[in-house]
Amino acid sequence: MPHIPKLDLFLEVNRQQIKDLSHKLGKDIGLQDKRQIKGLRLLLCNMYVQGQRQVMVSRRKQSLGGKRYNPLGIGYRAIISSLDALQKNGYIIQEKGSHNEGTMTTMESTDKLIQWFNDTGWSDDRIDKRVGSYVTLRESRKQNDNTVYVDFDDTKYSKWLGERIRQYDQLLSSCRIVLSDEDSKLKKFTVQRKFISHKNTSNNMEFAFGGRMPGPWVNLSSELRKNITINGEPTVELDRDASHLNAMYQVVTGAPYPYDDDPYHIVVDGCEVPRHISKNFSSFMQGSKSPKGAAHSVINHYKREALEVKSPKEEDIKKYEEYVEFKNEVKPTDIAKAILDKHPKVANYYNRGKAYGDLISCWESDIVFEVVMELTKRGIPCLTVYNSFIVPLQYKDLVESMKDTTPYVDRRGVLKEILK
Repeated sequence: MPHIPKLDLFLEVNRQQIKDLSHKLGKDIGLQDKRQIKGLRLLLCNMYVQGQRQVMVSRRKQSLGGKRYNPLGIGYRAIISSLDALQKNGYIIQEKGSHNEGTMTTMESTDKLIQWFNDTGWSDDRIDKRVGSYVTLRESRKQNDNTVYVDFDDTKYSKWLGERIRQYDQLLSSCRIVLSDEDSKLKKFTVQRKFISHKNTSNNMEFAFGGRMPGPWVNLSSELRKNITINGEPTVELDRDASHLNAMYQVVTGAPYPYDDDPYHIVVDGCEVPRHISKNFSSFMQGSKSPKGAAHSVINHYKREALEVKSPKEEDIKKYEEYVEFKNEVKPTDIAKAILDKHPKVANYYNRGKAYGDLISCWESDIVFEVVMELTKRGIPCLTVYNSFIVPLQYKDLVESMKDTTPYVDRRGVLKEILK
């Protein structure tokens, strides 16, 4: 399935001539309000950048966010009215999403709109990428299935981090990144680290939960990601070994898991636990409140992947069936206990609840970002997919040598307090 990008709220034209022509188009298709015209320009910028690809856009009647997340101050009414006017006049194909089916609305340029772009002289250099913030903060829980972003005052850490992400973003923007054989160069996207807000956090902990840095490539399957090229070169994707678990070891002990065996290899009453099962238990215990709660999360995870998606992967169905059979032989809580027994050095940091799980995720994302910063210093482009790195093939050995040994650095200065 091809990658469908989301509406980018950070794009705006930078020539008065293009603004005037866009304003005329708006009037011609029935838009009157200046806010509608501004929303129209945003849609036009996105469709020009994406060419003939679809773009996902929300028609939900909710704020698109504050200035950090929506620097042009676009309102949902302007988006909806512009979408409908463009469709009515034959400039786009709009497929409306369904809340019940969990799908988003998509828009796609028609030949009529592409001809309009050509006739009015649009070009890449006539579109600017605005930056509201390289750092985002959202509520830990959604409201009516919608993500809620939080405005915040910059801290010393967020300013430092924003500058490092800016350097990384500029490096990627200078590269030709192609997501698949059919795609043109990926254009004008903004890299951000996305943090989660938890209430009652202490100073310097505002940006210590979550912190992943997803780009347009993360929604591609692992097979499709193999087609990514950077500056015309083939790439390779390299995963951190036992990433979440090793992040705990790196933070708590200062070094990765120290033994030669697989950290996910456990045996319960003579039964070897399939690796995917022990790995899921280890992962879900990081955000659970008890082994029993982790077991509940694990079975729900298997059900979602195998039973609650439209086209489940055969591999996910097999894993679900294997787990259902295995848990009839071995109690799930015994699997959880075996993991704690195998990892006594970090056992006390499991089962501390959702916020602590998001904290551990941030430890992992911090280590990933340390690798990204080092590669950026060397001018080496790198795309991250949670705990993996996509780099030009020529840098495979270098990244292999860095990805599991790069240490955690306490950039916020709060680690000792956390580990008490």
